[in-house]
Amino acid sequence: MEIKEAIKTAIRGEIEGRELYRAAAEKTTDKKAKQNFTLLANEEQKHLETLVKLADEYEEGLDLKIPPFPKPTRFEDAQSPIFTRDFKEKIADKHFEMATLSIGMKLEAESEKFYRETAQSMKEAELKHLFEDLANWEKGHWEYLSTQIKFFENYYSAPYSLARF
Repeated sequence: MEIKEAIKTAIRGEIEGRELYRAAAEKTTDKKAKQNFTLLANEEQKHLETLVKLADEYEEGLDLKIPPFPKPTRFEDAQSPIFTRDFKEKIADKHFEMATLSIGMKLEAESEKFYRETAQSMKEAELKHLFEDLANWEKGHWEYLSTQIKFFENYYSAPYSLARF
């Protein structure tokens, strides 16, 4: 894949993730969820800023300088990395929050796949490393969201009974 197209695609993906998590942070009533969705949005913003800087350097014909990425954020709460325990008791009708988790997982999985494939196609070691780092961050986000969905499995009531299927 051409560097320019890879960066443009990556920028779009990071904007989508950032906006999803920003909307979730604004809409949720759970304090811990608001903090964690904001944290995810901020991480996507960091990725976006790095990619925009890279795009600018590429357009100007400068040598690409890949900044080091900080280590991904670790989410330590074993029970629920995102929501408070009180929220768990009220999850039955929290369709927006559950949809956000599900959509977020899909976005993170697609982003990871894209970044891994892009890393493999890059000839420059620094770009290969950048896209591998991005893939690892997105994998961490996917794992984080997956842990949350598993936490709620027995508490969330889907709007339609899935038992009949």
